[in-house]
Amino acid sequence: MDGVFRSLRWGLVLLLAGLLLTACSPRIYGVPEEQWAQMGREERQAAMAHWQAVEEAREARRTREAELAAEQQRQDQLRIARIRAGEGLPGDLLRVSIERGQMRVGGSHRDIEPLSFTIASGETRELPVQARRGNRIYRATLRVMYEDGTLLLDTPGFGDRGAARLVYGPGWDRGTRQRLSSDGPLRLRDVTVYVEAVRMSRRR
Repeated sequence: MDGVFRSLRWGLVLLLAGLLLTACSPRIYGVPEEQWAQMGREERQAAMAHWQAVEEAREARRTREAELAAEQQRQDQLRIARIRAGEGLPGDLLRVSIERGQMRVGGSHRDIEPLSFTIASGETRELPVQARRGNRIYRATLRVMYEDGTLLLDTPGFGDRGAARLVYGPGWDRGTRQRLSSDGPLRLRDVTVYVEAVRMSRRR
């Protein structure tokens, strides 16, 4: 019985190896070169037509995906513009101030200079920040996001891993201060952040 299983296992290994070699072999219109050489004219024309149809379908799908992404971005920009114009719900627009603390720049943690900005729900911003040491100025970029009632500070280029998080609360309409740190690109440390929800003049 062990011999049977051993034979089956080796057979499976050889089959997979053959499939890998076939997949890696040179292809003409998606057909392995060896198989192409044995095909007749009609078979080659059929293969070419199938290849063209597949490529056209792929291109159409890529175009559609790009159009949908562009439309979504346009809708997001319009929604953010409306929020900034006052058409929103409480908490849709925040006023944020970084008052003190440190960020890692130039190889070590340095005192961050105060920074204020506004951010709308669903918005991502990349803000220039700087720190000083004597006459020397260190510059960096702080990436912030505001999604689903959560303010994220010091996010990486993709996703939100390591970011400092502040979740919207009832005290934000009066303003709140919190001290936080992050594990993002700037490694914020003991940063005091003031957050206030901007009062909206009109409802959506």
